[in-house]
Amino acid sequence: MVLDYFRQISSVPRGSGYNEKISDFLVEFAKKRNLRYIKDDALNVVIYKDGKGCGDCPPLIFQGHMDMVCEKVNESAHDFFSDGIQIIEKDGYLTADGTTLGADDGIALAYMLALLDEDMPVHPPYEMVFTTDEETGMNGALAFDASHLAGRHMINLDSEEEGIFTCACAGGMTGKITLPIERKETYGIRIDVCVKNLLGGHSGTDIDKNRSNAVLLLGRLLYDIKEEGVYLIDIHGGNKDNVIPNEAYMSIAADKKKENIITDALKKKAASLSKEIISSEPAVTFEIKSGTKSAERAYKAVSGESFDKIISLLMVLPCGVHVMSSDIAGMPESSSNVGICKMTDDKLHISVSMRSQKESYIHYISDKLSVIAGLSGADYTSGEAYPGWDIKRYSPFRDMLGAVYEDITGRKPEVCSVHAGLEGGVFTEKVPGIDIVSVGPDIHDIHTVNERLDIGSAYRVYEFLKGAAAEFVKMNEEERN
Repeated sequence: MVLDYFRQISSVPRGSGYNEKISDFLVEFAKKRNLRYIKDDALNVVIYKDGKGCGDCPPLIFQGHMDMVCEKVNESAHDFFSDGIQIIEKDGYLTADGTTLGADDGIALAYMLALLDEDMPVHPPYEMVFTTDEETGMNGALAFDASHLAGRHMINLDSEEEGIFTCACAGGMTGKITLPIERKETYGIRIDVCVKNLLGGHSGTDIDKNRSNAVLLLGRLLYDIKEEGVYLIDIHGGNKDNVIPNEAYMSIAADKKKENIITDALKKKAASLSKEIISSEPAVTFEIKSGTKSAERAYKAVSGESFDKIISLLMVLPCGVHVMSSDIAGMPESSSNVGICKMTDDKLHISVSMRSQKESYIHYISDKLSVIAGLSGADYTSGEAYPGWDIKRYSPFRDMLGAVYEDITGRKPEVCSVHAGLEGGVFTEKVPGIDIVSVGPDIHDIHTVNERLDIGSAYRVYEFLKGAAAEFVKMNEEERN
């Protein structure tokens, strides 16, 4: 039944930003079964079902998002606005024909619809929450009115690894540093420097993997050649604040008499950096291209004081893991990432992504950036924060779910946190005291055309969800007694 619903859902176009059709599909599902529902202005849908054989048991909330990431191979004629996903079943997996599959998070919708149709002898009241536009900023969850919910226990269905119970996530904020710079006409030989082929990655889930930041590597090169006779023309790298930059570029003007000295110094430092990071960045490449003496000409280059401020910023900006979790072994708790660096005629712009499970620590990192910016004569602004979701040290709900999963599969689940933003953080802020556990089946290569859903895992997780619903009733009976 679950995969039948997944195929139905996949026939409905539901790319981020275009949730109307899938939202209507869910409403029609509720209407045909005479189930109470609400649909809000953000197109979020909640479907309610009364409990059965459960006495005064409170509702159990299930939650997932409607939208999917839309990617396809170059030769595909698929139109995500009008075409359904063409599903292929092969070797125990579901995948798509040249597009993303959308199991993230279509399988969540399928689980919830199947549970609503399942005729179980005992189950709690259900509050099935379907949110919009999670992939582009959790917009549906942020707009959701939590007064529609009476439950205080939620199973989020937006995880992609079976047997992993995600019970916390990081909140975040973006900080922007703007440094005014002065330029003056300078004669010299242009030298272009590029660092590339770094691994890069997600600034949350990959921040603890010793990935080098291309922008900051160029900062270290600049620091080593900041002697008189070097002038900065441009420096830039990174396109998104939540991605570790894997490439960065800079151009300098070298005094004619010092061109060879500076070029040799750059190559020596680049070789030293390559050796330093070879284990974590085996493919790193530094390209250093110099002009010739006949190519000497005038450039609008950054003046000495502004140059010093830029170097100082790039040398002291905090980047990487700040604190590891004391509750979950091996999990980062707080971090920051220098994601974007770009230079205009009169300003240097730097964007930093901050994450933490502790709201207070996000503000601490932001305050630190503000102080650093102030010391350099730069302006600092912080964006709106999205909430984190800290792990509950004591959770009978989590313990119950773990016992059910072990009983069904013979394996103990692993309780973990994810160092990225999840909708659970939004609901934790909107519903004080709510207890949330995120689960899901094995889904590989999400957000790519190679995305595939493990069929056996999908069925096991559904059996677990049915068992969890029945056991939730017993858990509440025991608490009342």
